[in-house]
Amino acid sequence: MFRNRTSGRTQGATLTRRAPLRRTTRRALAGAVSAALVVGLVPLVAAPAQAAGVTITGTVKNQAGQPVAATVEVSPAGGGRVLSATTNAAGAFTLSGVPAGSSYLDASETGEEHLYTPEHWNGTASVPSYVPFTVPTTDVTGVSFVLDPATGILGIATDEAGKPLQNIGWSVLEYRPEQGDWYPPQMGPLLTDEAGRMWWTTQVGKKYRLCFSDDWYDDPSWRPATRYADRCWDQATSQDTATTITVTEQTRRQVLTVELPAGGKSMLPGTPFVTGAAKVGGTLSVDPGQWTPSDVALTYRWYAYRDGTRIDLPATGRTYTPTTDLEAGDSVSVEVTGTRSGYKSATRYGYGGEIGQATPTLSAPVKITGTPTPGNTLTASWGTLTPSVEYPMLTWYVDGQADGRGTSSGNTTFTVTTADLGKRVEARLEAYSTGYNPLRSAASVTIGAPLTAATPTITGTLAVGKTLTATAGAWGPAPVTLAYQWYRSGAAIAGATSSTYPLAAADRATTITVKVTGSKPGYVTAARTSAATTAVLGVLTAPTPTISGTTAVGSKLTLSTGTWGPAPVALNYRWYRSGVAISGATATTYTLTASDRGKTITVHVAGRKTGYVSANRSSAATAAIRGVLTPKTPTVSGTRKVGSTLKAVPGTWGPAPVTLAYQWYRGSTAITGAKSASYKLVAADKGTTIKVRVTGSKSGYVSAARYSAATAKIA
Repeated sequence: MFRNRTSGRTQGATLTRRAPLRRTTRRALAGAVSAALVVGLVPLVAAPAQAAGVTITGTVKNQAGQPVAATVEVSPAGGGRVLSATTNAAGAFTLSGVPAGSSYLDASETGEEHLYTPEHWNGTASVPSYVPFTVPTTDVTGVSFVLDPATGILGIATDEAGKPLQNIGWSVLEYRPEQGDWYPPQMGPLLTDEAGRMWWTTQVGKKYRLCFSDDWYDDPSWRPATRYADRCWDQATSQDTATTITVTEQTRRQVLTVELPAGGKSMLPGTPFVTGAAKVGGTLSVDPGQWTPSDVALTYRWYAYRDGTRIDLPATGRTYTPTTDLEAGDSVSVEVTGTRSGYKSATRYGYGGEIGQATPTLSAPVKITGTPTPGNTLTASWGTLTPSVEYPMLTWYVDGQADGRGTSSGNTTFTVTTADLGKRVEARLEAYSTGYNPLRSAASVTIGAPLTAATPTITGTLAVGKTLTATAGAWGPAPVTLAYQWYRSGAAIAGATSSTYPLAAADRATTITVKVTGSKPGYVTAARTSAATTAVLGVLTAPTPTISGTTAVGSKLTLSTGTWGPAPVALNYRWYRSGVAISGATATTYTLTASDRGKTITVHVAGRKTGYVSANRSSAATAAIRGVLTPKTPTVSGTRKVGSTLKAVPGTWGPAPVTLAYQWYRGSTAITGAKSASYKLVAADKGTTIKVRVTGSKSGYVSAARYSAATAKIA
């Protein structure tokens, strides 16, 4: 690629394609209009003559008086329909139905040989300048165009076999003695036509250089298999070594053929996109766009232009921070060069802005919404621009190439088709405001086939300490890689990325959801979120209750609940007899009844608190409840004299049979060995009192003891 060393512009680097100019278009533009305007100005085809209007007749000849095959056109000065006619073999023409008034009447040769310079009619003669002509209300005859020989370069680009090469970029550089430089055309892209030809008007006495560069990539439909190496006249490999073309009276029109050798296969370069602020201390970043093949090696070079001179900056990465070495007014750009073995290298350029100019601000960057699958619509949106820009430009790119399918006002929507599968779709915003650097922002998505995705469900007990399980459902086509993320009331839970989740204390009183994300190469990643659970319940501190008291009929048992929390906790009680609830026994104490004899007793405590899981705790069972004997107070019979025998009369104990045991006492001291129902008084008893204790025992009953009354003193 031949870089413009004066302005920094690069030939063939603009986005608008321009075919070789037709004569009428060159007339309308006077040879100095940008490529963007050329596209918009297309001459109208001449319509049949109308009844109203006048007829203009005349001839078109060269300076030798020979007829010229030419096209004559007339167009209203204020705009309107263009009428045209071609000359006959004698060079004569007739224009009919021409409206009266100020118009432009001109003649140019037919074809693309560039033998003659177009001429314009001033009312009396043909002149090279672009002037109006007043059409009268009566017919006009005798219009005589005399075309001067053309002065210029007719260049032809061919391959080494002589085949013409179409759409080859070209540049004619003019030497400027005062500046001492070679100045290129300030328009583009300039491309050869189907015959490999180009034309550039020159001036006698000036010097030029002609160069060709096969570096036009802006039309997606133009995809040549082979790209050609850069060449200048006469077969020079650079602008610096190109042969100078000096225009003289004898060499006004020069036909120059330049052969371009094959340079390699054609890569498809991306379009660099520079974002950031072009200010000292700011950061400029370049997205190189998408290049094909994907393994093209990319290199970067940031540079600035100051007063027409390029300054290479010490930055060769994707970002650049302007330093104090730059001055206000310096324009900063980056060139991205792609290289790959077997391919012709390509260089693309991105403009960063001018040092000293502010950059508009954007409250939110570009984002793309919508499902990136065929048949769906993507929508690009962005925040507020400050200062406001009336017409921000949004361009959609597919795999790095500008795509014209954007629809709706502002080009903000894009319809995805099956042809986009696997491709990267990007929305690039550019906003320009007078006195500001351009503001740029972009977002992209990759188009894939849709996955079949199911909405996940959650199972498990919704209480702290319990584990929830996510069931993803059926995703396809299998296999699909699934990823999980659990959420607490909408906030992602750190580390909760498996198909199960143990509820923690922080989850109490919140709702839980799980998002399942499915991915598969060639398919659009899909995500589905479950319905939210009800609020997660806390867990009460619930100790096991205990029972105290005598486990015998008639005794009172007392419940100790322990400390339940967090306080307050509402507690309910229920006593059970060998596992069967005792009717009415719902207090913290329970008096044992005859029905309890032989049974075990337990107590059940139920705790309730809003926002917590109800808890139930049961005590350990008591031993079997014993019955109560019916005891009698024994009496002592017999003579109260040493040597006599006393007898214990126990009375009737029940329920029979009851086993009775005896113990005799001398005063309050148990008499050793005196354990029968009778006792023979001994000398030691003299002067003392005697009594007997009868103890009754029976299986399943509480043993009972009764003492007789003491006798009188033993004699």
